[in-house]
Amino acid sequence: MKFYKMLLLFVALLLGLTGCQEKDLSETAALAKEYLEQQGYKVISYEQHQESYKIIESKIETMPYSFYWKMPGNDAKLYVGKMVDVEKFIVKNHPLDNWECCDGVKSKGKVYVYVYVVEDKVVGGTSFPYGVDDAGLVGGYWSLDGRTEE
Repeated sequence: MKFYKMLLLFVALLLGLTGCQEKDLSETAALAKEYLEQQGYKVISYEQHQESYKIIESKIETMPYSFYWKMPGNDAKLYVGKMVDVEKFIVKNHPLDNWECCDGVKSKGKVYVYVYVVEDKVVGGTSFPYGVDDAGLVGGYWSLDGRTEE
């Protein structure tokens, strides 16, 4: 009887420990996370897979996709006909960590990043200061590394 109690305790402990581990990332999310870390960003959290879509002219010419793909480093025309996966993370150590704008609107030391993955390769993305989405800021996206179209 003592053996079964010990076995039950061991199984419960094992299940408890595995339940506390981070969920396995999809292949594209893991690739995107690795890319972000190589760029020097500290990944705070993986938010979720945002969407997958086929890059076609009619889609990338309409809003909001035309806006996203115009950011520096993003060139959808190189990937027309291919599928893109968009993965969302929150990172630190990004140029927009301390971004500030009008009326005291400013980032809260973190940044949302949306990483575009095509055929197991990061091909671009966008970023947005964390905490300013509630301030009513409209249309303010940056490239993956914090640059604007200008």
